[in-house]
Amino acid sequence: MKKVLLTVALCLCTAALSFAQAPTVIGEWELTTVSPMGENTNTVEFKKDGEVIKAFAKSPQGERPYDSTAVEGDKVTLVMTIDFQGQPMTITYAGTVTGTDINGAADFGGLAQGSFSAKKKAAEAAK
Repeated sequence: MKKVLLTVALCLCTAALSFAQAPTVIGEWELTTVSPMGENTNTVEFKKDGEVIKAFAKSPQGERPYDSTAVEGDKVTLVMTIDFQGQPMTITYAGTVTGTDINGAADFGGLAQGSFSAKKKAAEAAK
């Protein structure tokens, strides 16, 4: 019985530690995309909607949701379709969260590759 209790306690402690150390993406981030067309910076906000995390691009022109958002552990994937020279282009961001930073690769509809980085906004990083 002691072995069972010890095993359960160890599992619970391990789960609690891994949960506590999991990075949180909720909040506003300054996201910089580097593409063959140059560099672009805007704001992305991650919001929790029930059990689902959704991301929204924010700019002076307004706010729009990403087509899809996936957050698994420290891995983040964002997908957004934009109008590029009159044609739809799907941009896929795949990155890793490390504290208040996200870094990764950007795929521009299979036509080009780039990178991105994001920094959690100061007020959000303090939370």
